[in-house]
Amino acid sequence: MVHKFVSRGSVEEKIDAMIASKRELAENVIGSGGENWITELSNEELLSVLRLD
Repeated sequence: MVHKFVSRGSVEEKIDAMIASKRELAENVIGSGGENWITELSNEELLSVLRLD
């Protein structure tokens, strides 16, 4: 069991806000399915995503 302790006005509060912001951005870009979509790609599709052409 983990409890998060964040004091108001602290560095931890700023870090916690940044993590929440990044999590929201990732959900908006990738979607709520997380990163599972990448496992469903074929080898050719995966190569085209990673290729720097």
